[in-house]
Amino acid sequence: WESALQYFGKALEIEPDYAEAHSNLGGTLQKLGRLEEAEASYRQAIALKPDFAEGYTNLGNSLKKLGRLDEAEASFRQAIALKPDFALAHSNLGGTLKELGILDESEASYKQAIALKPDFAEACTNLGNSLKKLGRLDEAEASFTQAIALKPDYALAHNNLGVTLQELGRL
Repeated sequence: WESALQYFGKALEIEPDYAEAHSNLGGTLQKLGRLEEAEASYRQAIALKPDFAEGYTNLGNSLKKLGRLDEAEASFRQAIALKPDFALAHSNLGGTLKELGILDESEASYKQAIALKPDFAEACTNLGNSLKKLGRLDEAEASFTQAIALKPDYALAHNNLGVTLQELGRL
């Protein structure tokens, strides 16, 4: 990761206003657990390119990891406002809303992500988790089954389906 940091630093030395490089630097910093620095990089990217939906989504992910869920929600909503067909932003918003306990909106966000990207197995699994929290186990089962059909080696979906079947009494 240190090499990546060096190259992003060099890119920004050459072109300080390169929004995508600031965002990529933020991604590397986030992977290294340096969340406050990642947040600063994402904010710089957005300042340079205010219509940078991916930058808002990346910022939202850092804010979520920092436990600042309301700010993360706002960042994901801004990404969606800029790019309404951005499935990942809808899915990430769904996850944040789920953590905030706003399950109906979480469900709607995941469904929108899947409508935009029908092969989005992770969103299917996350939708299943929201449906499960809402007590709609049959629908959760269908969502986990869909995730597995899309991505047969997706261990989390298999695990969540198993737990759901157990809760349904279908051992």
